[in-house]
Amino acid sequence: MQAQLAIKQSRLKQMLALLVFGIVGGMASMPCLCIEGEIAGRYKTILFLLVFSRLAWCIYRRTFRFRDYFIYFAVVIGFCIWADLHFD
Repeated sequence: MQAQLAIKQSRLKQMLALLVFGIVGGMASMPCLCIEGEIAGRYKTILFLLVFSRLAWCIYRRTFRFRDYFIYFAVVIGFCIWADLHFD
């Protein structure tokens, strides 16, 4: 089954969106300076790297959609906030 091509968008806009995701998501997934924060930080970093890789792959394959981008962004930030509140 082949992926459908998304609406043609500027590659520059997609790369800037990935850069913003990398900066904001990377800062949100940093661990706290405590034992529980280190454990939560590992899970947050793994999720961030998986989503970042998925978005980069979508840009490479030209199937990037901003709808998916915003959903992934909300999931990563929401998980990071939940993990910080739950493990601290």
